[in-house]
Amino acid sequence: MSCFAATKDRIISGVVTDSNNGEVLIGASIFEKKSGNGTVTDNQGHYILWISMECDSVEIEASYIGYALQSRKPNCKELNIDWKLQPTLFNLNEIVVSSNVRKAIDPNLSAFRINKQELDALPGFAGEKDLLKYLQLTPGVQLTGDGNSNLYVRGGSSDQNLFLLDDMPLYHVSHLGNLTSTFNADIIKSADMYLGAFPAEYGGRLSSVLDIRTKDGDLYNHHKSITFGMLTSKLMLEGPILKGKAAYVASFRINTLPFFKMFWDMDIGFSMYDANIKLNYIISPSDRIYFSFYTGDDAMTYDLNGDNENFSSDLKTTWGNTAASFRYNHIFSSRLTSNLIIGHSKYHYSENSILKILDKLSDSEDNYSNHFTSNIADNFIVMKAIYSISNNIKTIMGYNFYYHTYQPGHSVIKQSGTNLNTINLNLGYPRSEAFDQSFFAEFIIDDLFGFSMNAGVRENIFQSGSTIFTDFQPRIILSRKITEEFAMKVSYAKVWQPFHLLSNNSAGAPADYRIPAMIEAPPAKSNQTSVGFSYIPNKSDYEFSVEIYYKLMSNLTDLNEGVSFTTNYSGWQNILAVNGIGESKGIELLARKVKGKSTGWIGGTIAKSTRQFDNLNEGKIYPYKYDRTFDLGCFFQQQLTTKLAFSATWVFGSGLPYNIPQSQYEDFDGNTVLVYGGLNQFRQKSYHRLDVGLSYKVNNRKSSGIIDFSIINLYNRRNPYIYISPPSINGASLYEFSLFPIMPSLSYTLKF
Repeated sequence: MSCFAATKDRIISGVVTDSNNGEVLIGASIFEKKSGNGTVTDNQGHYILWISMECDSVEIEASYIGYALQSRKPNCKELNIDWKLQPTLFNLNEIVVSSNVRKAIDPNLSAFRINKQELDALPGFAGEKDLLKYLQLTPGVQLTGDGNSNLYVRGGSSDQNLFLLDDMPLYHVSHLGNLTSTFNADIIKSADMYLGAFPAEYGGRLSSVLDIRTKDGDLYNHHKSITFGMLTSKLMLEGPILKGKAAYVASFRINTLPFFKMFWDMDIGFSMYDANIKLNYIISPSDRIYFSFYTGDDAMTYDLNGDNENFSSDLKTTWGNTAASFRYNHIFSSRLTSNLIIGHSKYHYSENSILKILDKLSDSEDNYSNHFTSNIADNFIVMKAIYSISNNIKTIMGYNFYYHTYQPGHSVIKQSGTNLNTINLNLGYPRSEAFDQSFFAEFIIDDLFGFSMNAGVRENIFQSGSTIFTDFQPRIILSRKITEEFAMKVSYAKVWQPFHLLSNNSAGAPADYRIPAMIEAPPAKSNQTSVGFSYIPNKSDYEFSVEIYYKLMSNLTDLNEGVSFTTNYSGWQNILAVNGIGESKGIELLARKVKGKSTGWIGGTIAKSTRQFDNLNEGKIYPYKYDRTFDLGCFFQQQLTTKLAFSATWVFGSGLPYNIPQSQYEDFDGNTVLVYGGLNQFRQKSYHRLDVGLSYKVNNRKSSGIIDFSIINLYNRRNPYIYISPPSINGASLYEFSLFPIMPSLSYTLKF
């Protein structure tokens, strides 16, 4: 294994692309057979490889899952080799990749790279493939139940995940009340998830990073794709602007059927849309620019009128993201590349309620309205440079600058009428601005004499008003190859999060209101350590791993019990529970088949997660509301023929913590009061569900189509969704409600 470049070595570099459309391939393997040296392409599809000067004996291979293997023998004068890999049909022709490329060690720990073919084969809820539901099947991600597409990673909350879509941070990543995620699977090219000691270039969150890259667009041919589904319908367009030089891709998605009214007879109306647009232009072999844009909105309306003619209501909730980024990639030399990213991202949330009460006997009318808004916006600049020292060693350095604006909550309340006092209030939490800077550096060794390492540091400076917080964050991952097939890994990471998400203390929907770090609530911090083992047998399609982790979080913030964020404006010190401690520990196991006609995995997690606040639960430690003792996720995909594929997922999770009343009593006014015990002292019943799907490809001369048929909850398990405890003359009662019965669905995609 080469260490530093020597005079007998020469450098080969280039870009790996799809031969049909010119898309760069991220994570493609480049391997020199004689020396065993290998590398993978970066996010721009660029690679660099040191090879021997002995030209006649050098043979290089390029491979990527779902593409045919290519090899060539470069002559002595070749310094640049660009590869154009040919996609294979449904991955039926199994790709033969040398065992030296599939290494037992890796400079990253607690990382999971999606297989796009597996994502496309996933049984979709009402025909909608969902990246986050795919990731919910992996170890370390807590299974949350029906109707929830959020990620809860290693005992963390949903806001503790950094979601990057083409370098644009998104704060809220679900549509339709968490039935599906913000990420349209049709436009996704790659996604990497980091659960533990994520690289130093990422920061600002405590639990995980999901780095998503979208398609660049076909440089040679125009394509159109239309999908008709029960949950959503979609349109995607792509093609060249300047053939071979510039391309575009655009996708649009809207909801199709009124699901809540059709399946649950609920007087709730949902509407949603989202759009992705991406442009890229190859200025020269060394220069490329990208422009990405995302926008999406949801609206939910409630009908509470019923048959009462004297009462009318108009209740509406809306939320959504808008983001844009400009990226400039420059290759200074075969060893040095750089990225400059400039962008904007904004999340908004609003609640509008209008109530009218009409008394026909007295001919009077009372009116009440409340308009509540909350938002957060970022303007950002990211600069990053990557320098390769040798096949095994590279460094990454960079700088991030974010200008945040927070409007945690603002209400306009109006009240008037015959029986009501006239009120016209304009209330709100203070608007604030913050400057968030960070410097980072990483030193990466990839399989050098049996060792791998990713050592990094990150210096953070967060200024909100006159208050300045700083934090130095070391990150390190060490791997040691014990045999050619077996390796041990250890890691440590310190991270912080300079904003807080305020949630309900019950297991209902989170409040989803963000506030900046401040003197009363400093940035949340986390220290996480882990130890892992990986086993990748030679000449095998399988990988096995086990990992043990421990995470201690501090400075957590939540709402005090009984506080309503949208109506209580009495000051942060009165509504916040601060200085919270979170502890999470567990063991994760994964067996994964990564090649062949059938792929998939079985992943299990045994874990425990707790919280402790002085002002909550009498200061006692209590289970976190997404604390599952045991999670199991199974995914299987089988290519039956060149046109037909089968997939199945099965999940099992022990019961989630929950609050239910233990007793009730009547107060002096005759009102029934429910009495609760400690926070989250009860457990729901266990959750399990089987989903299956079939995907059939129809080929015509001028077009092609894909028919997706899926059955969600095949054996009709009535899993708990919510518990209700209404007061009763017979004592406190508990009613359990389920969301999804067995549900077949169908979608059709036409491509032309």
